[in-house]
Amino acid sequence: NFLISPHLFHSAFLHQLVQFKANTSDLLGAFVYTEEMSHLRQRKSSTDGKGDSPPDLLESSTSSWEENVDGADGVVREGDVDGSREEAHLMTGLPTHNAAVPSKLDKFLATYGSFSGNSFTADQGLKILQWSSWAISYATRRKHTNLSPSLRKLYSEVSMARYVLRFYGFFQSLEGYRSGSWAGGNWDNPLIAKIAKYMMAGSMLCYYPMEHVAYAGWQMPQLVRVNANKVSAISCGFWSAYIIGDFWSSCLKGKELKKKLDDLGEILKGKKRNDDKDAVADLQKEETALLNKIRHIKLQMLRCLLFILPAINWSLPNWATDPLLGEVSCNGIMLVEAYASVYQSVRSMCS
Repeated sequence: NFLISPHLFHSAFLHQLVQFKANTSDLLGAFVYTEEMSHLRQRKSSTDGKGDSPPDLLESSTSSWEENVDGADGVVREGDVDGSREEAHLMTGLPTHNAAVPSKLDKFLATYGSFSGNSFTADQGLKILQWSSWAISYATRRKHTNLSPSLRKLYSEVSMARYVLRFYGFFQSLEGYRSGSWAGGNWDNPLIAKIAKYMMAGSMLCYYPMEHVAYAGWQMPQLVRVNANKVSAISCGFWSAYIIGDFWSSCLKGKELKKKLDDLGEILKGKKRNDDKDAVADLQKEETALLNKIRHIKLQMLRCLLFILPAINWSLPNWATDPLLGEVSCNGIMLVEAYASVYQSVRSMCS
């Protein structure tokens, strides 16, 4: 029981007030420091990936969310969670860098790479060179005495070079025969798969070996003693069977696709009446895909029609000495087919 003077009590009160203010400042500074470090960790996480692509930002914001929820002391802080959510939301709304639109040159190079990297389409390119060389040679035979024979020689050399590429054909045909891949997908009409397997792939299993023998007979007559022209005629007989099968299956495919297109058109009319915009957009994409397939098949049928007469001509025993078609007719048809084949392939790659 002792009395405290008013002056002493006032001094003690002021001392406690100053101490409380100092403690409060320290707590606030620590809280601000924690918040700043939390945001710094989040920004660092969002820039650790390669580049600044949107997926990296989104993935990093998830990683930062986990860092902020589980602090060093293992306690979940409500303020940190709310701040992380806000930061993650802001990060997902950041403007993204649009991918550079490829130039026409880049598109051309990409298409050229795909075209030249496939032995089948590369052979089509050689056909252009072969038959174009013949056409220019024939057109300049009277005016340009040096150009015409040079191009004639090039035409002959490229023609023989194409025989070399056919060395790949036998095993491709065998794969098509065993797997049925030459049917070009699944079709409702089972006859399409049978034609592709037996009439197309089966005939080419016989065509390619005969072509190899004919080529060897022409190039190495001392070693391979055969009548190369006769062997070539037999091979072209199998090729003719392939062309007929290809045309037949293409007709069946076109008929089936036309029916699907008609059915799709009826469904599309109903969706348009119901003003179902999403369904209409999807159906229109399917319609465009079907139209592209139909155009591709029509080009294939055209090529078959162009092929059949030269194939029959070269299938005859005396095709080299007494041909059914003259040089201009036969080679002119093959020139048109060459350009049609390249157009079909490039169009298919670009669509």
